[in-house]
Amino acid sequence: MKPFGMIPFFIPHVGCPYVCTFCNQSRITGQSGISHLTPDYIKKTITDYVGKKRNDKFWEVAFYGGSFTAIHRDLQHTLLEPAYEMLQQDIIDGIRCSTRPDAVGDKAITLLQSYGVKTVELGVQSMNDGILVDAKRGHTAQEVVDAVARLKQRGMTVGVQLLPGLKGETWETILETAIAVVKLEPDFVRIYPVLVIENTELADQYRSGEYEPLSTEQAIKYCAFLKEWFEQHNIEVIRTGLQSTEELDSGNSLVAGPYEPAMGELVVNEQYKQRIERCIDEHLSSENLLGKQNDYNFSHFDCYNTHKVGCRFYSDSGDILMKHRIVISYPRSSTSKVRGLKNRNILYFQEMYPQFSIDWCEDNTRNTVRCCIDGLQYML
Repeated sequence: MKPFGMIPFFIPHVGCPYVCTFCNQSRITGQSGISHLTPDYIKKTITDYVGKKRNDKFWEVAFYGGSFTAIHRDLQHTLLEPAYEMLQQDIIDGIRCSTRPDAVGDKAITLLQSYGVKTVELGVQSMNDGILVDAKRGHTAQEVVDAVARLKQRGMTVGVQLLPGLKGETWETILETAIAVVKLEPDFVRIYPVLVIENTELADQYRSGEYEPLSTEQAIKYCAFLKEWFEQHNIEVIRTGLQSTEELDSGNSLVAGPYEPAMGELVVNEQYKQRIERCIDEHLSSENLLGKQNDYNFSHFDCYNTHKVGCRFYSDSGDILMKHRIVISYPRSSTSKVRGLKNRNILYFQEMYPQFSIDWCEDNTRNTVRCCIDGLQYML
């Protein structure tokens, strides 16, 4: 398959009937207004993006930043017409837009399809109604369910955008959202941990102490859980964390929150860290350690006179009876994912599991990641 080539056109806040507590699209995108989005500008931008690389990528125009199907129909026609012309001329391969769950009625979908739009991304943010109310979204979780069902019935590709870390977020609400989104069976998901942007109600709530943003580490954990959960249910996560922009990087717009240009990489690192830890937990469970005599030989010590401290086993006299050896093997292509950005996973396991003997080995004879503990293999 060809790599994806997105040609973005931002329409910040256009069509939005509400002002969400967290939202300032102009600050996030570094753009304001849409007066420049004339048909000639749109066609020239598409031509400049594609250039001589027509066959190198799957080129798709994307209208982001507002609620596309909620804007005036005349403006929708104006924006879609030049993109549709390029689609008919085989200069691009597709058109997509983002919008609100409560703005995709049958007429709205019919208009999109008349211009060749095949993908719609919904700003869902959360599937907890309390969080949606606090964020002033103006729609309910049930409206998300209805919108996704309607779009899929019409043959559209559906994406869901989530914002973990809104006011009132907990592990319970994250799990609630994860379970509900899987039931929707979207084609893909984007995950953007909440940032506090200047000139938003959330910024006022933060300064008054009413809202506490996620730490970077908590954001990574939330995102890693969601990504792992969706991938286990065959739902692709196409992005984690906001794309770096000059406006965000300058710090002028960012008040607080887990802004990290390498968020996507850090989340993948966390996924592998958690997988390795699950292998360790499984290996050290009572079932594995004490119930599988074919795999382990404990005849050299009395299990009833030992106790577990960390992951070493000590006799009552304090003598170490066993030290586990772990070998993490991975192909070169997975090195940075497994070891972590700046070796963060290696450092984590050194600090948290000093009693282990852990080797990190690049092995280009395989294309999968393996965790071998005391001779037993676990695939990650």
